[in-house]
Order: sequence, then C-alpha cells, then structure tokens
Amino acid sequence: MDAILVFLRQYRNEVFAIFLLLGALTLMLTVRSSVDGYRDVRGAVMGVVGPVQQVLLSPLEVWRGVTGRVSELVRLDDDNRHLRTELDGLKPRIYQLEELLQENRRLRALLNMPAVPNYRTMAARVVGNSSSAFSRSFLISAGSSDGVSDRVAVVGAEGLLGRVVQVSPQSSLVLSLLDINSRVPVLVQRSRVRAIAAGLNGRYLSLAFVPKGSDIRIGDKMITSGTGGIFPKGLLLGRVISVKPQDMGLFLHILVEPEADLDRIEEVRLLLNATMDVSSSEQIFNTP
Repeated sequence: MDAILVFLRQYRNEVFAIFLLLGALTLMLTVRSSVDGYRDVRGAVMGVVGPVQQVLLSPLEVWRGVTGRVSELVRLDDDNRHLRTELDGLKPRIYQLEELLQENRRLRALLNMPAVPNYRTMAARVVGNSSSAFSRSFLISAGSSDGVSDRVAVVGAEGLLGRVVQVSPQSSLVLSLLDINSRVPVLVQRSRVRAIAAGLNGRYLSLAFVPKGSDIRIGDKMITSGTGGIFPKGLLLGRVISVKPQDMGLFLHILVEPEADLDRIEEVRLLLNATMDVSSSEQIFNTP
C-alpha cells in the first residue's frame, strides 16, 4: 500500500492526466444520445483534453524532429564523402588540362614569332639539360635524320637561344647563349653600335670590344648583326642592364640580360636553310 502511495505521489501529474483523458472519453460516449448536447460536451472536452494531449505528444514530436534531422545530416555526410571522392578523381585531370593550357600558350607564342627570310623552321622539344658549372647547353628532339646539322640557330618565342654544336641521328646539342664558349655578333638596335655578345656561364652576357664613348644606354635592345654566317640578322638577344667604363683599358664593361629565360625553355624552333628537308618536323615536335 505504501508503494502505491509513493508511486501516486511521484507520478501524480501523469496519473491525473490519464484519468482526465479517460473521463473525457467516457463522458463523450455517454452523451451521444443528444446531438446538440454531444457537440457542446465534445467542445468542452476537447478544450480540456487538447492541452493535455499536446503536452503528452510534444516529446514525440521533438523526437521525430531530432531523428529526421539526424537522418538528413547522415545523408549530407554521405553526399559530402561522395563529392570528395569525385573531386580527388578529377584533380589529376585538372592538372593535365592546366599543363596543356600552358603548353598551348607557349606554342602560340612560338608560332607567332616573325618569319626569317630564306629560312624554314622546324619545331622541337627540349629533352635534356647538359648545363653545369662549366657549360650551359641543352638537348633537343631533332637530329641529323631530320635534316639538322651543326651551326643551326635555335630560337624561342622571345628571341635567340643559341646554336646547334653537335648532332646525332635523333637529337642535337644546343650551345646556349649563356655558355662561356658562346660568341654572337650583335648590334644595338637604336644606335647600330656593333659588338660581340659573350656568355659568362651565369645569368647575363657581356659585350666585348665596345670602345669607351660608344652610344649604348641601359635598356637598349641587342639584336643579331647577321655577320658570321650562323645567325640571321635581326634576332633579339636581350637588353642592356649595365654600362660601366673599365678601370683600365679602352673598352666599356656592359652586361646584357637575355630576353628568354633559358632555364625554363621547353619548346624551340630551328632556323634551317631553305634547302634543308623539314618534312619530319611534325613527328619531331610530337616526340615526348
């Protein structure tokens, strides 16, 4: 008996609500004989039962909302993992497309270079770098089987890069402008002062045999003079960045920065004599 009293005292609100609900249902059933009375009583009962029912059902509605939200979050998490997987699969493709886009830009610039009279061009890829502390040279994917010989000028989209010095059937070695053994006859485009551009195995070229008082300024463009029989006239080498008189002697100390970044060249064009066979140039250019 004491246990029942304790139970009723602990859950008195719930017990009261249940008895109230049962009483309301019993009352509704006993007054069905009178339609008007039934409607009035039903309205009164609903007014009492409605709030109680709302209190009893509100936890259930909250639970349903929570479970629905959890299900939605689980679905969103699955979708997120699926999209991440797809994105990871697309990343290599994106990198490939970016590489192709950059290559396309380089090739467009290479093809837009001005034509050189009495010369035909052949495209080739840079396939090796032979630079060291004592030399600056690189290997290209065109050789004697493609009609290439030594003493052929090699150019890029920005200007002159060097000349072929060694040829094998499938490849050729190009001596860079920066090599200490490189010598190119040049002239100042503005003042027409002539000089020899010599490599230093570094980032810059020096102009040799320029007398003091010569009309050369910082920023002047240096182009090939056309003498020597290797480089056509008018190819851009670079720009003057320093003009200083030598401490001793009759000449100026002049530095020229190449127009092309010779450490980042990937595609080149060879200036071939018009009588050379360039029928295989497309195959050379597609060589990986």
